[in-house]
This record gives sequence, C-alpha cells and structure tokens, in this order.
Amino acid sequence: MIRISRPYFSGSKDIKQLVSDLLRRRQASLAGKQVLDVPAGNGDTAQLLLELGARVTASDLYPEFFRYPTIPCIKANLNGTLPFADASFDVVICQEGIEHMPNQLHLFQELNRVLRPGGRAIITTPNYSNLRTRLSYLLLESEGYKLMPPNEVDSVWAAENARVIDDVYLGHIFFANLTRQRALAALSGLGIVEVHPTRVNYTSLLLLPFYYPWMRLAGGLARRRGLKKGTPSARRPATYAELAQLNQSLTVLTGGHLIVEYEKQLETSDAVQLLTGKLALETART
Repeated sequence: MIRISRPYFSGSKDIKQLVSDLLRRRQASLAGKQVLDVPAGNGDTAQLLLELGARVTASDLYPEFFRYPTIPCIKANLNGTLPFADASFDVVICQEGIEHMPNQLHLFQELNRVLRPGGRAIITTPNYSNLRTRLSYLLLESEGYKLMPPNEVDSVWAAENARVIDDVYLGHIFFANLTRQRALAALSGLGIVEVHPTRVNYTSLLLLPFYYPWMRLAGGLARRRGLKKGTPSARRPATYAELAQLNQSLTVLTGGHLIVEYEKQLETSDAVQLLTGKLALETART
C-alpha cells in the first residue's frame, strides 16, 4: 500500500516551503547522494540540497535565471532527452514541472532512465485531483473556477524569442491528476511509494461531505465491474485497491498541492514487457 499522510490544516501553502520542509526531514537520507533538481528555476531548492549535504546537479530550460553561481546549472528540456547518463542519480526532484509537459510519459521515462535502481523521484504539481479542481473542470474545464480554461494567450510563457515549440515554456495546459501520473509512472517502471502532506484547500474541504459518499459508491461499482470484465489478471485486484486508496484519500481530495514520491522498480523496457504479459514479475525483479 502507498503511504499517505494527512494534510495540514494550517501552515504554509507555498510549495517551495513544503518541499524545503520535506527535504530537511530527509537530510540523513540525502547526505552524500547524487541529486538532480530539474527544473531548477532560480536555484533555491538546489542550494538547500547542497546545504543538506547532497551532491547536487541543477538543470533548467532557462539556466540564466539560476542565481547560485557555486552550482552549475545545465540547460535541459524536459520535452527532450535529458543530458545525463543512465543511472546517474539517487534522487530526482521535479518541482512544478509536469503540468507544463505535453508528453508526460516521456518525462517519466527520462526520470526513470537517469535514476539508479531503487532511486526516488519526488514530483510536485498543483493538485488537479482535489475537489475544487474537479468542480472547476466541470464548470469551465479550468484548474480554478476563477480562471479561464488553458488557452494560447494566457498559457504560453517566456515565448518572445522562441523559434520552435520546444523552446516555449508552456503554462498549466497539461493537467496532471494523480491517477494519470500513476499510470504513466507504471508504464515507465516507477511506482508510487508515498503521497506527502500539503496544506488543505478549504474549498475542497467544504465540498467533501457532498462529493465523498457518491465517490465511494461510484468507485465501488466501477471496481466490481472491472474485476468481472475482460481477461482475468493477477495484477488487477492490487491495482484497483491502490486506485481506490488514492481516490478516497483526504490528502488527495483536499490538498492544495501534490507531492508524490516514486521509486524506480524496473527499467522502462522491462515495465512494458511486464504490463503486456511478456515478462514474469520474478524475472523482472532479477
């Protein structure tokens, strides 16, 4: 089962502060480890990792915005191949990046590729699985009920000198809800091990008593139907149980952000063969 902690009901909503608090709690496990921070932004997280004793590599599409000269920042585009060798890092921090990526499967595959076996990827994103966002999507297909839907005017950033789409920093166009992330991660060889707590979104909390009973009912019916249909699969019960855990989690339904920790379990090629029935789980693990 995935470890999921309860959300905070007070404290900071700022994702940088939440990530900083998490990394400080993890100092003992980060010391001496090779850690990639991508996208690194202005470098605050990379600098903190350095202070915590990690061996840090920073990377970003716009390294000119990185403000810590003692840490080299390597230009990299998450839409392309990362400029790092296979199995280079013990930990990858991908903070507020996935929601900008048109090919999120490729992103997961690249993070998996550069991780060492058993390595961890910590991915943060605005919580597109909480109840406020679900309602906003119903009303406007937008991440917030006060915001217009993603569009080419408001959702293309830093594109003044761009010549091709890969040079454009796209806004919050590509919603990355948690169950979608989970599926793409599984296709890449990564599995969720923990959903870290963030501060509760009070609109989502207010909606909880109205939505939750119907979500439990719909989830139970979908699970029952799914277990009965199609070719029997030994993986289906555990997969459905994990999906139910995520869909019923207070942290997922009401948290303002998602901070999800993944573990590298397989190489991508092995993960695909396993999911298509061409590779036994015991063989994959060896």
